[in-house]
Amino acid sequence: MSELAKDILHAVRDQASIFSSIPEVRMVAMSLGYTFVELENDRMGICFTPRASSPSCTHYSRAGSLSKMGLLELAGLMISDNPLEKSVGIAAANVLSQIIMDREPDKFQFSDQDLMDIAPVGPLKAGMVGYIAPFVPMLLKRYRSLTIVDDNPEFNPGKQANGCLISRNITDLSNVDVLIITGSAAVVGDFDKILNAANSTRFIGIVGPSAGWLPGPAFDKGVHAVGGTKILNIDGARSAILEGGGFPHIKKFGLKYTLVNK
Repeated sequence: MSELAKDILHAVRDQASIFSSIPEVRMVAMSLGYTFVELENDRMGICFTPRASSPSCTHYSRAGSLSKMGLLELAGLMISDNPLEKSVGIAAANVLSQIIMDREPDKFQFSDQDLMDIAPVGPLKAGMVGYIAPFVPMLLKRYRSLTIVDDNPEFNPGKQANGCLISRNITDLSNVDVLIITGSAAVVGDFDKILNAANSTRFIGIVGPSAGWLPGPAFDKGVHAVGGTKILNIDGARSAILEGGGFPHIKKFGLKYTLVNK
């Protein structure tokens, strides 16, 4: 179980305890690319949907029950052993976190720069946990090498035609200077194990729509910046997600933001 996920859940529950009421859940959906939790107050949290296989047409045995749960109960699923439940829990924690940040923005250090504009540049080695396609050409151009750790069976490990190295082994991150981690990889995987492997980093950034949670627990572990996405157009994002869209389809319905470690 991810220690980071447990710490995020504790922080969300603690800060939500001051609310006079918690928004009701309107809808929960696990689509092919993304999972979302939509609230009655027209707010939405999203998370990458993990790959799942099933011997039948049923992928989740408790289907139909999630939207009847309270938001804090859904957030508790982020420490479930079931990957699909984890994605729902993260999406719930994300939307609750963003409500918290909207209510007390002065407690958080927002940057007017993109996350990658904060990262150091130079003849450095970069690493990435979780494959983020739009980042690859940018990282290859900016740094002298790029190692990507991802367990997607669609990727063949080894040196790729574009020059990056794809690996299944996080120990290959031992000499990277700049490390980028997807929001889902940070809370679904063993975050502490990633940090221990990448022990020479000068900059750690967590990025992606799954990284909408309160940043404090990640900052406490040495992360320098967290880049998330706040959904603004609920109807547009819902349609894109339910029709199997990925972040290229969703991003026009949201606002990207960067939080930096004070």
